[in-house]
Amino acid sequence: MATREENLKKINNELELMSDEELEQVAGGTIGQTAGDSKILYDYGLMDRYYGTIPVMFYWKSKSAEVDAGWSKAGITCVTKPFGSNQYFKDGKEISRGEAYDHLKANFKRIHQISDD
Repeated sequence: MATREENLKKINNELELMSDEELEQVAGGTIGQTAGDSKILYDYGLMDRYYGTIPVMFYWKSKSAEVDAGWSKAGITCVTKPFGSNQYFKDGKEISRGEAYDHLKANFKRIHQISDD
């Protein structure tokens, strides 16, 4: 029987082979998106703290509302969805998540360095 350390090494090796999109699905799909959004919004000072996927999953209502409020400070309307892709809107027009991130980066100063974007 494999030890815990051997099992963790095997899991980590498999995760290294996965794309970011595949990893996002492992992390809870759009729950993972919402957690990721909290990190970048924190990086740019639009949230007071950030969350991993576990807190977002267990406290969806309050954590997703915080993320939506953070995006609002950036001039983006975000509709967070636990089991479907989040939607982002700028000036009433739907934009991609990447475009929302680009807007954030172009218009706000990064004050923390936790995201690996």
